[in-house]
Amino acid sequence: MEAKTRTTQLYDESFRRRVISEFLEGGIAKRELNRKYGILRHSAITDWMRQYGYSHDNPLPKKFKFDSLPLDISMPTSEKSKEELQKEIRDLKRKLEDEQLRSEAYRRIIQKAEEELKISIKKKPGTK
Repeated sequence: MEAKTRTTQLYDESFRRRVISEFLEGGIAKRELNRKYGILRHSAITDWMRQYGYSHDNPLPKKFKFDSLPLDISMPTSEKSKEELQKEIRDLKRKLEDEQLRSEAYRRIIQKAEEELKISIKKKPGTK
């Protein structure tokens, strides 16, 4: 009886990410990428995507680019000093506190109006 030999392919992280990026940019199916790069296992790209945090049920848009996002969500770089980052954190905390106060004020206004006018303003769960 002849034993089957199984070859295992190992790919480094940069290669995997490059293939995933090429797939997400669109235009090339996983099967075509497998052929293009000689990837033998048909589920390899899907497994890599799962490994690096891409959801199979909710994949990123095919034309998704991190550098095209409108918000600056990049990691802090050496360009920003520690003091600037701390100031930004303080400002964000102050804005959060302001919004929490505004939310509480709206809640109290609605509660007072409901009591005085004897009407329901808040939406009840399950209403159509």
